[in-house]
Amino acid sequence: MRRFAFLATVLLMSPAAFAQSPAPAKPPAAKPAPVARPAGDLPAGGLPRMGADYQAAETLTVNGVRQDIRVFHDQGRERREMKEGGLSTVLILRPDRDAAFVLQPESRMAAPLSPQDPEAAPDLTRLAQLDAEALGREALAGEPVVRYRVVGTYDQGGGFEGQVWSTADGIYMRVEGTANDGSGPIAIRLDLADLKRGRQDGALFELPKGYSMMNFGPIDAPVPEGLRQDAPKP
Repeated sequence: MRRFAFLATVLLMSPAAFAQSPAPAKPPAAKPAPVARPAGDLPAGGLPRMGADYQAAETLTVNGVRQDIRVFHDQGRERREMKEGGLSTVLILRPDRDAAFVLQPESRMAAPLSPQDPEAAPDLTRLAQLDAEALGREALAGEPVVRYRVVGTYDQGGGFEGQVWSTADGIYMRVEGTANDGSGPIAIRLDLADLKRGRQDGALFELPKGYSMMNFGPIDAPVPEGLRQDAPKP
C-alpha cells in the first residue's frame, strides 16, 4: 500500500491539513468470538464470487497495522472512506472504467490510480479464483456464513493462503491469512460489521465537482520524509 500512502500524504500537504494535529491512536476494540454451528450440508463449487451491493464498517489489519474504513459496494464499484488525525481520505475504484481516484476532502484535491495497482487496496474479488474448501457454518456480525479454507496462486501472479468467511451472496465478512504480491508475505485480516445490503447512491462512486486533480506520473517524484524508508532504493 506504499503508493496509496504516498498519494494520500501528498494530498494532505495543504494549509487545512497542517492546521490539525494527529489524534492519539485508539486501542483495537475486542471482538466477540464467532458462534460455531454444526456443519450440516456444506455448499460445493468453491468460494462465492463477490457481487452483492452493500455498505459496512471494515477493520483492515495489514502486517499488524490497523485501519478503520467505511466501505461501499455497488455493481462492482467500490468506495473506501478512512479518517486519521481528523483528516479524511477517500478511495474510489471504478473497474468498469479502468479508473480509480484517491481524494482528500479537506483540501478538495484528487489524484488518479490504476484500479489494478496492488498498492491501492486489497483486491478481494480475486480470491474466488483460488481453490476453496468449505469447513463449516458460523455466524459473524449477525450474518450466517460459511468458513472456507482458501489457497492458491493467481493467474496474474501472487497468491493467498488462509480462510474466508462468506455469506451465500458473496460478502466476505472476514478474511484472514497471508497474501503474497511478489515482494514477500503480507499478513492480512479483514472484518466487516454494521452490514447494510442494498443499492448505493451512484454519486458515491463519481469524482466530485470542484476538486483539483493532481497527476504524479511515475512514483520517482520526491517522497515525503516519513515515507522514504518505503521508497525504492537507487
